Amino acid sequence: MLARIMSIKIPVFTLLAFFLIGCGGGKQITPKGTTNKKAYMLFGEALKMHNLLEDDKALELLDKAIVKDPRYIEAYDLKGNILKNLGRLEEAKTTFQTILGIDPDHVYALTDLSSIHFELHEYDDCLRILNQLLPIVGVGDKRAQVQSEIKRTKFAKRSYNNPVPFDPINLGEAVNTRQEEYFPGLDIEEQTLYFTRRDATLSLYEQNEDLYISDLVQSKEKWTWSQSKNIGAPVNTRENEGAFSASPDGKYLFFTSCSRPGGIGRCDIWYTTRLGDKWSEPQNIGRPVNSKEWESQPSISADGVTLFFASNRPGGYGGTDIWYSKKINGQWGAPKNLGPSINTARDEQFPFIHNDGTTLYFTSEGLPGMGKSDIFLTRLINNKWSTPMNLGYPINTSGNEWNFIVNRKGDIAYFSSTGIKPNYGGMDIYSIELYEDARPKKTSYVKGIVTDKFTGKALKADIELFSLKTGDMVTKTYSDAKNGKFLLNLPANSDYALKAGAAGYAYHSENFSLTESALNEPYTLIIKLEPIKKDVRMVMKNVLFEVDKSQLKAESYVELNQLVDYLNRNATLYIEIGGHTDNTGSAQRNTVLSEARAKSVFNYLVSKGIASSRLTYKGYGSTQPVATNDTEQGRAQNRRTEVKIIKN
Repeated sequence: MLARIMSIKIPVFTLLAFFLIGCGGGKQITPKGTTNKKAYMLFGEALKMHNLLEDDKALELLDKAIVKDPRYIEAYDLKGNILKNLGRLEEAKTTFQTILGIDPDHVYALTDLSSIHFELHEYDDCLRILNQLLPIVGVGDKRAQVQSEIKRTKFAKRSYNNPVPFDPINLGEAVNTRQEEYFPGLDIEEQTLYFTRRDATLSLYEQNEDLYISDLVQSKEKWTWSQSKNIGAPVNTRENEGAFSASPDGKYLFFTSCSRPGGIGRCDIWYTTRLGDKWSEPQNIGRPVNSKEWESQPSISADGVTLFFASNRPGGYGGTDIWYSKKINGQWGAPKNLGPSINTARDEQFPFIHNDGTTLYFTSEGLPGMGKSDIFLTRLINNKWSTPMNLGYPINTSGNEWNFIVNRKGDIAYFSSTGIKPNYGGMDIYSIELYEDARPKKTSYVKGIVTDKFTGKALKADIELFSLKTGDMVTKTYSDAKNGKFLLNLPANSDYALKAGAAGYAYHSENFSLTESALNEPYTLIIKLEPIKKDVRMVMKNVLFEVDKSQLKAESYVELNQLVDYLNRNATLYIEIGGHTDNTGSAQRNTVLSEARAKSVFNYLVSKGIASSRLTYKGYGSTQPVATNDTEQGRAQNRRTEVKIIKN
């Protein structure tokens, strides 16, 4: 809530000097805030106990000091703050009200009392206290601070009176323990949960953050999370590892580690690569992303090109800000601040960029909210981030809300909290169904396996996704060399061309049209690549023509340019371009049309610099069907352009 305008803590060295002088020379001391020396001595002992985290003893001593001097404001003030920190808000409220009975304009008591009213959702009382503070603090920064709190309190009152849907579900004892669990993360299939665990039962100097993993498994006709496991070496060490982001394809983990050998600053961002069920030795992402300052809480975009993170590096707007860096030609560029519409003079943290690439969730202490740190979302519209939207009460509370992530469909969110019941102790991870206005766009994904067609051996192949509209590469990944598996995110509202290729093999292409209905289920591909040799055929699934015409559609250029690149990289290949139709219409008409279409492809390749001597073309009409002509789906498969290797 409202930060104290002045501090009332007495430095330890001041108290120590008082006790030494009192015992050594008998010098007369005038106690501060009280004329009762015994009360002051008890206050000093209480402050020592508080600094040693012995708050129960501190409260006993403060009560004794108050008995000695019932108007001892400093004793009441320390007592009120201890009770407040312990969560005993009603007792703390009574204590600060006692101070105001002695001194109605006591700034500290008014400040702390306003924050207690805020936490208890007593917003009218909070506004009354804040308005009482305004003439007392005068002008300048202090007045601006109070005015900011008035604005925030009015916002909180509106939100509290208009709650959003909220029904949190604890992820259960396989994930949550009496320790602290936070920073949840999912792969795109939502089958694997990553999170950070810290043993808060140990002393502060013994606590250590590690990354853990849990899988979604079916048990007794329902889906549950498996018993979590430490992700182990080489990712986890004796230092702290946490605050991480898993790439949608599951191939990379970006995480934060502090004091790890090879670091640049106090805390740095690192990454590790998955091969089968193993993780590689982590690598520091390096400069310019990392600096001598604090970098943490990475979130990688679905296309792997943009990394969002929190940092207190110079050039921000105060506290920690949200920054981003883009990968250009394989190198991370200089980070840029997300700007003053997102970042404030206080802390903004925990960015999460959804797979849709346009919805960013984050937390802020500086934007109007319900408590110490609220969750907001902003959307990228015409290359500009929108005004942040507070997710509302009771998603946001008077406490701290952290690390909010959302699944690919946009309907389920995961977050960590200390204040929701039931819990297993400390901070637990929960899920909620997210209300409509706070949802991102849906995305789908492709999952598949790439193997050698003849041996069945898993292949490491490059998997590239292109926009048929723009021709730009949207994202890329690779299949695992050990098991051939891959995952690829598919943003909504577009048509895509997919290419899978490995050195020494003919490549494979697919196309996807992402209508709303197509987003509900992922695409599954079994890709069997053939080694390059005579008579191997490649179906050009993204070479498209106008109906009953030989004119190439603009969407065809994506795949044809890929074919140009393939032929340039395999300069000894000679190919035949074959046109094929379904059996609709006359055989003669189909032969003429298919040959005209094959010639259009021939002409395009020649226009891009491929020697005509390496190319032939032929129209086969409907004589070589690959599916039945009795269904529209079968006829669509028969209408195709093929490339056949005739010489290598």
